[in-house]
Amino acid sequence: MFTVNGRICGRLAEIIPEQLYFCSFYDRPKSDASTSYYYVDDDVHYDSFYSDFGPLNLSVLYRFCVKLDEKLKALSGKKRIVVCSGSSDEARVNAAYLVGSFCVIYLGVTAEIAYLRLHKAEPNGFVGFRDAAMGAPTYRLHLHNVLRGVEKALKLKWVSFENFDPDEYEFYERVENGDFNWIIPGKVLSFCGPHNKSIVENGYPYHAPEVYFDYFRRHNVSTIIRLNKRMYDAKRFVDAGFDHIDLFFVDGSTPSDEIVQRFINVIDSAKGAVAVHCKAGLGRTGTLIACWMMKEYGVTAAESMAWLRICRPGSVIGPQQQFLIEKQPWCWALATARTSSTSHLSQLASKVDEIRICDVKKSGNLIRPIALSKKVQRSSEATDETSIDAMGRTQGDRLLAMKVKAQHHLGTAKFTSPTTPVKPVVISQSKPAGNHARRLLHCTVEHIPQPAPISRVTVSSTCGRPAVVKSKSSKRLVGVRSKPYPPAGVKIQMPPSGYELRPRHSFNASQLRDLAKTLPPNSDALIGKRRNTNTRSP
Repeated sequence: MFTVNGRICGRLAEIIPEQLYFCSFYDRPKSDASTSYYYVDDDVHYDSFYSDFGPLNLSVLYRFCVKLDEKLKALSGKKRIVVCSGSSDEARVNAAYLVGSFCVIYLGVTAEIAYLRLHKAEPNGFVGFRDAAMGAPTYRLHLHNVLRGVEKALKLKWVSFENFDPDEYEFYERVENGDFNWIIPGKVLSFCGPHNKSIVENGYPYHAPEVYFDYFRRHNVSTIIRLNKRMYDAKRFVDAGFDHIDLFFVDGSTPSDEIVQRFINVIDSAKGAVAVHCKAGLGRTGTLIACWMMKEYGVTAAESMAWLRICRPGSVIGPQQQFLIEKQPWCWALATARTSSTSHLSQLASKVDEIRICDVKKSGNLIRPIALSKKVQRSSEATDETSIDAMGRTQGDRLLAMKVKAQHHLGTAKFTSPTTPVKPVVISQSKPAGNHARRLLHCTVEHIPQPAPISRVTVSSTCGRPAVVKSKSSKRLVGVRSKPYPPAGVKIQMPPSGYELRPRHSFNASQLRDLAKTLPPNSDALIGKRRNTNTRSP
C-alpha cells in the first residue's frame, strides 16, 4: 500500500492491484505525480424525494463506468487511480455502489467479490439505502443486494452498456417528456399516470393518453395496466389499438394476492411489451413489477427492488418493501404452479368490475388531478403511506410534486440522478442545446418538513434576500430558471420521437366579459342600478 494525501475516512481498499483503489476523505485530496484522485462527488447527484439518497440511476452508473474505464486506459507508468468520496455515509455508499458495479460490469467479477473488495474500506459496513417514504425508514437495502441486482441484470440481459443510450434515458425520464423508464427493456415499462387532457398544473405537466401513442407503437407496447383511479377514459387507449387493464388498489398500500396473479397473467399473456402506471409510477407500479420479476426470473425481493430503483429512483415505498420480502417464496412458487394456458386479456378485464367507475360517456365524470381538486376534507397529517395530507394529496401526488421540483432546480451537471436535462427543454441563448448533454452536480440530500398551517398572510413589497452561497457546488445552482419551459419565442427542436404538451390556456382581466353589460334592459327595476365606480361622490 501507499500513503494517501489528506485525512482518510475509513480505510483504503485495493480494487485492481497497483492500479485502482477506493476510499473516502474528510478533506478533498489533491492529485500528485504518482496518484490521480477521482473525486466522485463532483460528478454525481441524487435528487431525493424526501430522505432517500440512492442508489444512483442507470444513466449515472453508465457515465461513471465509461469515465473510469477511460481513466484506467490512459494510465501510464506506475501511476494509480484512487476513486474517492466525501465522508458522509450517503456519499460513501453511493461511491461504493458505483465502483462495485464497475467491477461487476467491466471487470467481470461476481457481486460477492466486488463487495468484499469494497468492504475493506468500511469494516463496520456501509449504511443501507432507504426508500422515498416521508417517515422513518422501515427497511434498508444493503449494498451487497444492490450489487447482486446489477449482476442479475447483466446476466439476464436487462442492460447492455454496448447499446445503452444515456441521452434517451435522461430525456424520457423528464416529467415534460413522458416521465417513463424501461425496467425490463422490450417487456416492462414504468410510467407516470396519464390524465384526461395535457395540462400544466402547479408546475407539473400532466399528459393525455395520446402523448404516448407514437412511442408505444414504435417500441411494441401492446398493453397498458392502470393501478390508480380513473383520470382518463381507457377507451382512448383501446381505440388506438392497445389493450387496457384496470387493477386498482389504494395509493401507498399493497396489492391482494388476486391482483398480483392477475397482473402476472396480463404480462405473460401480452402480445408485446406492457406499460404499467399508477399515479406517480413508483410505489404500486414498482411493487407489482417486482412480484412479476421474482416469479419470472427467480430474483430475490431485495434484488428486484435494487434494480427498480436503479432504473426508476423512488420505486417501492414503505410497507411495500416488507410485502415483497414476505411474498418472495409465494412468487417463486407461482413459476412452478402456473398452467400453460392463460385467460385472454378481454376476459381479465371483465373480472375487475369491483374497481370500475361509471362509464365516461354516460356521466362525463373523471377523477381530477389533485392539483385541480375543488373540495378537500382530509386529515391534517400523513401518518402512513396511504394517508391523505391536509392539501388533499396522496402519496403519488406528493412524489410528483417532489420530482418536478427536483428536475427544474438543477444547475450544470455531468451525471445526475434521478433526473438529468440532457436533451433539454431549457435552451440557452449563448450555447447550443447539445452542450447541455454532460452536466455536473454535487451530491445533496434534501429533508422536506411538513408545512405548518397558515394563520396569517402578510404582503410586502420588499424583495427577498438572496440565498447565501456556501460552496463552489452550490454556486452552480444560482440563477437557474425555475419554470419547466423555455421563454416565449424560443423554438424547441425535438427528436422524431419527441412531443410537446398543448399549451395551458390562461386568462387575464382584458379577456373577461363584463357580465353586468349582458343584463336585459329591465334589470334595473329588479336589482337596482349598477354602482358607478368611475365617479366620486362630492
